[in-house]
Amino acid sequence: MPRTKRNANLKRQSDKRVSKANYEFDVYGDVWKLDANKSLNFRLLEPLELNPKFESNFRRALADYACEFSASYVLNIFIFCRLLFRTGVSDLVEEANIINFKATLKNENQYKLGYIRAFLLDWYDKNFKGIDKGAVELLTSLRLSGNTKGKAVALGCPHSGAYSFEEQVDFINWYVDAYTDRLISLTDYAFIIALQQTGARPIQLTYLYFGDIITRIENGIEHFDVKLPNAKKRNQQIRGSFQLKEEVGEDLILALTAQAKYSLKFVEAHFGIRLLPEQKKLVPIFINEREVTLLDSFSDFQRIQKQTPDLLCMTLKGTHPSVSSIVRKLAHLCPLKTSRIKLDGGYGDLHINPRRFRYTHATNMQLQGASDIVIAEELGHSDTQQVKVYTEFNEDIAERLDDALAPSLTPLAQAFSGTLLDSEKDAVRANDPRSRINNDEGDTVGNCGKFGFCANGAIHCYTCNKFQPWVNAQHEKVLTIVEADRDRKRKLGASEFVLQAQNRTIDAIKVVIQRCKLRKEEMAKEGAVDG
Repeated sequence: MPRTKRNANLKRQSDKRVSKANYEFDVYGDVWKLDANKSLNFRLLEPLELNPKFESNFRRALADYACEFSASYVLNIFIFCRLLFRTGVSDLVEEANIINFKATLKNENQYKLGYIRAFLLDWYDKNFKGIDKGAVELLTSLRLSGNTKGKAVALGCPHSGAYSFEEQVDFINWYVDAYTDRLISLTDYAFIIALQQTGARPIQLTYLYFGDIITRIENGIEHFDVKLPNAKKRNQQIRGSFQLKEEVGEDLILALTAQAKYSLKFVEAHFGIRLLPEQKKLVPIFINEREVTLLDSFSDFQRIQKQTPDLLCMTLKGTHPSVSSIVRKLAHLCPLKTSRIKLDGGYGDLHINPRRFRYTHATNMQLQGASDIVIAEELGHSDTQQVKVYTEFNEDIAERLDDALAPSLTPLAQAFSGTLLDSEKDAVRANDPRSRINNDEGDTVGNCGKFGFCANGAIHCYTCNKFQPWVNAQHEKVLTIVEADRDRKRKLGASEFVLQAQNRTIDAIKVVIQRCKLRKEEMAKEGAVDG
């Protein structure tokens, strides 16, 4: 296609976005200004004579990154992708292109391929055409000289591989606080915690119905399971088979239940009805509100659920809420950096994408000694071939195993961020009895300073910056309960990753107990002086 015609086709389109530095750019414009100092010039692609559709998909994939990550990082992706395209790419990045590009790089420059690997995998995952499946398989398993000890992508790459334990904990702490402060919605919160704690594919989570949340009582103890719809099963209908996730964390169940109740209320309000228990089970947890509003009656809703059981579920792409919009929003808001990425004399952004949570979940299982078969079952694979990437044991993995087994993954000083109260009269909502937080025995342990709905239970209040614990409350009882529950789940085989939320809560309760002790000593001294 002549260059002038190609350019004209692109320029007829328009898609305005905002970079992470809040600079507006047009996806199909010649120049993207991303911050005060950095811009992308797409005229540099003209000599390559890329297929217009391929270039359009490249722009769309890169635009998502420009909204999520620093200008420096996006600029480098553009530069290194341009080098890749020079290997003969016209309308498809194939395995041969990856091999040829790698061949042009000296050992000390192989980081350039590592730099764009996450981007290319993300491009493929978003179903933008342009990346061949063979290229994806090669990128996933490729060893590069720039990676520490030559680990595969799932283990070592700071852009697209498993998160380190420090990164996991930092991210958990951030999104919990972000939800508490209303920076992210309940849907955002529920989806990301589900993604982290289950290791599921995003599409599996979108297929969840209210009836897939299971609570059971055994020997007087409450247990929580999730019936996760299988994905990628041949000759099988959507929600045709399920994988039972047993003994999932209470924080996950609370979040999913709260999101499910939101969806139930939406359906009931739209159709002006009160759903029966059996009808509630068929409502998607992450519901597609737009599609529901197009229906005139609940009978239409039921018919759709039987014929096309995914139509009323949240989509992978599109306007909020969708999987892509949630991930994009989290990436845009998240301020976290990682020391594993060096950039312009500082540290690079923590990269957030669904594939990494799946890698992380599997890697954490491997660190806890799970076999290939167990990991394959957890990830929903039919054999162990695809999990080999997680199970390469070396000295570095041994070191990380020690870290994984550490009793606490978070510094105590950072665990509790609320405000200690000498008396309830000092509480933000002192005159509101509904603000009281009670333990399992009904004893008040503090007040909630938040005016609005919260998906967390009483135990999780200890990690919330809106919690106002009482100095004289029985926080020790709460600690005993949480530690016992954590130990029980550990004995049942729960990974340290699943237990991280409880470890964080335990640390926070310990801080509260310690601060209460110190405050009581201060109050005793003050009383002695006053006397």
